[in-house]
Amino acid sequence: MIESEQVILQRRMAKFLVNDVFNTISEDDVFNKINGKWTYKGNEMTQGQIDAIKKEAKNISKTGAYAMLIDEVRYHARKGLERAETEQDIISAKLLSYFCDVCVSKLKKLSEL
Repeated sequence: MIESEQVILQRRMAKFLVNDVFNTISEDDVFNKINGKWTYKGNEMTQGQIDAIKKEAKNISKTGAYAMLIDEVRYHARKGLERAETEQDIISAKLLSYFCDVCVSKLKKLSEL
């Protein structure tokens, strides 16, 4: 299958937009551990802040609203995959499922700091 120039240009434009124009979050904006210290948005966090985040994450993961929200997102991802007719539909459904997994795993990691 030979791709048309338009499709190739659309893909290159999409990559450019995602990587250079709309990529407003950098590694400094992410909560991570640098040299043994937790940082968020480039600022070192105090132990009090870390303890508060840990407690909040545990509390959020125990709520019924959180469980309902995660179930709702997973439901829509599954339904989107069932109704998928194009490659883009499949990708969208998989991305929604991935988003849900990222939220669940990040909340779990935060509660175990």
